[in-house]
Amino acid sequence: MKEKYILLSIIFSLISCETTQDFKGEIIPDQKYISKLLNADKGQNKKVVSYLSQIIEDGSSSHLYYLRAKYLVESRQYKKANVDIQISLKSSPNDVDYLLLAGQIALNLEQYTSASNYFNLIKSTVKNQSFILFLLTEVSIKLNEYSLANYYLNQVNVNHLSNNDQLYYSILRSICSNRQISSQLIWNKLDANNLNDVRLQRFFLENGLTYTSKYLYQEQLLQFLNEYPNDPHLVRFWARFLNQINQFQMAELAYKKAIDLFEPTDYLYLEIGSFYMKHRNYTLALFYLNQIKPDIKSFSEVPFLKSKCYLYLGEKIRYKSMMDSIKLIFKNDQRFYQLKMKYFGNLLDSNLTVSDSLLTIKP
Repeated sequence: MKEKYILLSIIFSLISCETTQDFKGEIIPDQKYISKLLNADKGQNKKVVSYLSQIIEDGSSSHLYYLRAKYLVESRQYKKANVDIQISLKSSPNDVDYLLLAGQIALNLEQYTSASNYFNLIKSTVKNQSFILFLLTEVSIKLNEYSLANYYLNQVNVNHLSNNDQLYYSILRSICSNRQISSQLIWNKLDANNLNDVRLQRFFLENGLTYTSKYLYQEQLLQFLNEYPNDPHLVRFWARFLNQINQFQMAELAYKKAIDLFEPTDYLYLEIGSFYMKHRNYTLALFYLNQIKPDIKSFSEVPFLKSKCYLYLGEKIRYKSMMDSIKLIFKNDQRFYQLKMKYFGNLLDSNLTVSDSLLTIKP
């Protein structure tokens, strides 16, 4: 609400009470219209962003960029919002509101390490502790740090939570314990009454096909997409759904759109690389897998998939070279040994009667 009052005061100082034209020849509505606009539903965010864009120019206040980033986040245009919030942070790097929004944007762009850094900087200064603890929990889950996620959840005061927050808490607790939403009771509570909450909506779409029909899932997903066509997560869910119903070409287009809506993200590249591998396009699979940084949490999956691509493309020299390097790093990962044995060696039988060139054990 504070941001709306600030924005209103800025707009009122720039225009008169009558409808006028700005220097671009565009019509700017009067104050009553703008006041109604700012207090309208989220569907009006596009117009709010448009008016802010008319006001903002080189040298504008960092808070104006923050306001536009905030409305862009509500419209789920996270990539554009990230540009604005970084401008704000450049001017005011210690502003708590800016850091909080930057962390939320980083989380939505799957930049989990950056999001964690932002949230930890302001953890002790945010008044709504449940809110920041939920964010830290979600980031920890994304980074597969479940013990840390439980640590944050244990600090949440459940008695003071809203109904949606209590459901969100139950979901996070279930994921920490079982790595999935294991309770049918929790799932039954995810319905039209609470799916406007973006957190619950995402969990529904991540797991929906396990609990509902493809027809109902598609209907619900398309409804969300119609409302938020620039949400990269919704586009990604749509690509997954299309792939599942064997609409390969449409899924491919959806993944390409998701890339445009995201900042470069290793997790998306890994998913798309796996997608192309499934459809035996190993050249394109390698294109995306080669863009993944080696510090991704699931990095062991990347060289394994790349080695299979080289093998299926017939590049045995590159494959063997990669195997020699990988086995020094992932000594306990048996997948690499098994893959090499499948194509270049003889597997031992139960009585160790067949020789194995990679082992010194002799029958």
